[in-house]
Amino acid sequence: QLPPGAMKILCLNCRGLGQPEIVQELHSLIQLHRPWLVFLSETHLYDNRDDGLQQKLGFANGFRVGSFGRGGGLVLLWTQDFEVKVQSYDKLHIDVEIWYSGSQRAAWRFTGFYGESRSELRYRSWDLLKLLQSRGSLPWLCAGDFNEILDAGEQFGGLVRAERQMDGFREVVEVCGFSDLGFIGLPWTWDNRQDG
Repeated sequence: QLPPGAMKILCLNCRGLGQPEIVQELHSLIQLHRPWLVFLSETHLYDNRDDGLQQKLGFANGFRVGSFGRGGGLVLLWTQDFEVKVQSYDKLHIDVEIWYSGSQRAAWRFTGFYGESRSELRYRSWDLLKLLQSRGSLPWLCAGDFNEILDAGEQFGGLVRAERQMDGFREVVEVCGFSDLGFIGLPWTWDNRQDG
């Protein structure tokens, strides 16, 4: 049984949660949209211990993967409206099965994903997604920051992406049966805040 209202999920590349003003801005965003599930990537939080972040953000439950080196770090937070069972995790993903309260079996699957930031290592991301796809038959939502685009038109400025680089992502999207859910709002998810 689904809880009332639309399921809201927030996925965000934080680029670090070390400063109180960033946590406060994230808290405001969560208060505005009231998501049931939040996936944060590139948190730069160096261990798996709870430092009160989930309480600061108003969530009953959470799971965290500490960062490796200077970058990375993942956090998954969820409300008490459903139960979550972690299936697997590493520096690139958190894969969970989700039960609605009172249900006897998993209803769907969520994978919070953060693609390899180095393009020469991105094949590891695609291999991982193919492996995860083979692990179950539940309805599957995979969301996050893949660190890649499907088409050159999705990028404005910067170095032109090689077709070969995008081909690996296109292939894994097809193999996994993913559909782009589209967006509402600004077409660019990152801005270097420079004029021109």
